[in-house]
Amino acid sequence: MMLGLLRWPSIHWELARSYATASTENRATLDAIFNGLNSYLGNFIGEFVGELALNLFFLLTAYAILRSAQRSRWLGLGGVAASAFGFFAMFRNVTPAVGAIAEVNNYVLPLWLVVLGVAFVRERARD
Repeated sequence: MMLGLLRWPSIHWELARSYATASTENRATLDAIFNGLNSYLGNFIGEFVGELALNLFFLLTAYAILRSAQRSRWLGLGGVAASAFGFFAMFRNVTPAVGAIAEVNNYVLPLWLVVLGVAFVRERARD
């Protein structure tokens, strides 16, 4: 995800500076470079691969919670559900068929992070 975000203050910044003084025919070339890098670094690397890694982290965290005798089962199942939504939602740039799932994921992801954070704080307080 960081690679996708870092394109803005680095590569895209330089493309924008060049675009400001470029001729009309050079601007078409800069547009093509910008769109290609935006698609590759932003949509593919930043979003798709980044979200894949994030959802794998959620799934592995949920697995660890489910294997732990000290934590409640609902927390682990919630993590599995959150990662499942995320695995489907990450295809939003590939197909519009998952648009509704991606919308739901926009609420599930922060909710899961808050619930997980509260559970960890409460667990820490018990120690």
